[in-house]
Amino acid sequence: MKNSYRVRSENPMRTLARSVRDFLVWERYRWHCPLVKAALKYKPPQDLLFSTNVSPCYRYVYLGNPKTGASSLKSALADLEARTLDTDMDKYDMELIHNTEISPLKRITYFGAPNPLSYLVDHGFRFFTFVRNPYHRLLSCYRDKILNYQAYQMQKPRLLRAMGRSEKDLAMSITFEQFIRAIVPQSDYRMDPHWRPQTSNTLYEVLDIAFVGRFERYSEDFAAVFEWIGVEPDRIPRYRHLNRSGAATGCAEFYTRELQDLVYQRYEKDFINFSYGYDLPD
Repeated sequence: MKNSYRVRSENPMRTLARSVRDFLVWERYRWHCPLVKAALKYKPPQDLLFSTNVSPCYRYVYLGNPKTGASSLKSALADLEARTLDTDMDKYDMELIHNTEISPLKRITYFGAPNPLSYLVDHGFRFFTFVRNPYHRLLSCYRDKILNYQAYQMQKPRLLRAMGRSEKDLAMSITFEQFIRAIVPQSDYRMDPHWRPQTSNTLYEVLDIAFVGRFERYSEDFAAVFEWIGVEPDRIPRYRHLNRSGAATGCAEFYTRELQDLVYQRYEKDFINFSYGYDLPD
């Protein structure tokens, strides 16, 4: 009988108990794993768990980086992993795909090691990620998460708090300039992962990332990463690009020279580490 994946709700007391337990567990990880300790300088534990997707079958770790085709790629990776399991998983159910408790892609804590990231490195797991031009990525985030805000998204309330406004003021219009000026002063650790610098999201300065795909050539690198994983050409999951709500064309209409300078200075490591230039893309 096939496993049926469902998203389960939790009662508040169980959630609280799990929070306390998780705090103690992460303190143990900090003590035993230098790589976890280093990673937690860039982002909190819940983001680290959510963004590190482990394949026990193909022995890779996909470092998720929002607004780079991450949902589409994660769907395809889960599709591939599910083929090794007896499951009727819906590979296009994004709520399921992004639920790290039930996705066929595992958390870094899956193997039960007290040093989870070091364990994966020591046992030959390879790391990969996708990146995007920082100017385009921020504009895509603004259009998708702020301009086209929907009730289930948390990004706009967080931004409102950063602007000193009530998080309930969801009808408030936020310009692109306000968005940029609100996020630039935030620390990497406190940032929402959708606009956190990609150097921090991908732990580029912590881990040896063997494959870096680019959103700008997404269709080509989508196929290339599966070949790199070791999948036969006829078994590569069907190409997909599921979330097109955050298109990022027309940078010149949104970026003034001052905003361009602000973004370049704040995201300088991304521009340098991933070889993107100062000039605005089309």
